[in-house]
Amino acid sequence: MLRSYQAAYVIALAVSMATESIGAPSLAAEIPKKIDEKIALKLVANADGRKASDFRYVGDDKLSSPFFVFQGVSKQPAEGSFGSYAVNPWTGDVWALRGCYKLVSDYSRGIQIVDILKRFTPEELKQYGWLSRLKPTCISEDAIAKSEH
Repeated sequence: MLRSYQAAYVIALAVSMATESIGAPSLAAEIPKKIDEKIALKLVANADGRKASDFRYVGDDKLSSPFFVFQGVSKQPAEGSFGSYAVNPWTGDVWALRGCYKLVSDYSRGIQIVDILKRFTPEELKQYGWLSRLKPTCISEDAIAKSEH
């Protein structure tokens, strides 16, 4: 069943990339967000293999806006956090902000294909390829190294 989802995703992505410049809105702001904070939290938790209660919603961080940003919070007796994550509000792509890479799981791919793609109008779907290439502002290794000294 996952293979049929993957095939549908590839087809939708190919169509959107082939038509993304034909009469479609040029700004992501013109396309309504396709997921909310609740779905974004489920995507982050699943992509990182943890429970939703392990994450705190930071908000639409100014640097990573309009992405949903979450902080992984360690449970007591440990202190601190285990990572920062951003979720694309249109595609549901989950990014680890430290290292700046996408976290992909079967669950996130299934949600994207079965649920999120259905929320796009045919005109909006033309922009899907472009929306899926948007990246949040990530935490650079240089900034991390400076903060550790």
